[in-house]
Amino acid sequence: MTEWDDRIESWVRRVAPRAIGYAKSLLSRPDRAEDIVQDVFLRLFEHSEYDLVKDGDKLLFRSVTNACLSARLRARELRSLDAGRGDGGTLAEGLSNPGADDPLRVAVTRETLEAVGEELSAMPPMQRAAVELKAMGSSLRDIADALDTSEANAGVLVHRGRKRLKQKLGAMLPGGLQ
Repeated sequence: MTEWDDRIESWVRRVAPRAIGYAKSLLSRPDRAEDIVQDVFLRLFEHSEYDLVKDGDKLLFRSVTNACLSARLRARELRSLDAGRGDGGTLAEGLSNPGADDPLRVAVTRETLEAVGEELSAMPPMQRAAVELKAMGSSLRDIADALDTSEANAGVLVHRGRKRLKQKLGAMLPGGLQ
């Protein structure tokens, strides 16, 4: 392997888990996330003009965002043809058991996760993506790059998304959301 191959492999190993986690957060079917991320990686590798080590993060997350939004639209169109099936996924379904011994605590945690998942699913896709990226520690600049928007608009999307979560879910949490 060449030095360039080593750098690309290192980059992929560093960003793939975050990209898969991000894709899972955007999809109503988290089981599709790995396939979408793999397809995005392949498309990026096909374009040799990209310097993936330098600019790959923003290209990857922008591409994953677009691919997930497209997949959601296709899934919505298919669901409209099959009205008997539900959405099939909430954030809580993708998370592991809270693991607490206290049944009340387990129930409250599960209900809270389901409520957050439902509220995130109800958000417009760009707003949800911005909130998810911010929750993963991305800066507004990174969010703007991933969503192909201005930094100011990324800030607005995050602010409105958090405000919406606070309004809908603040009363559920002890002490409310600050």
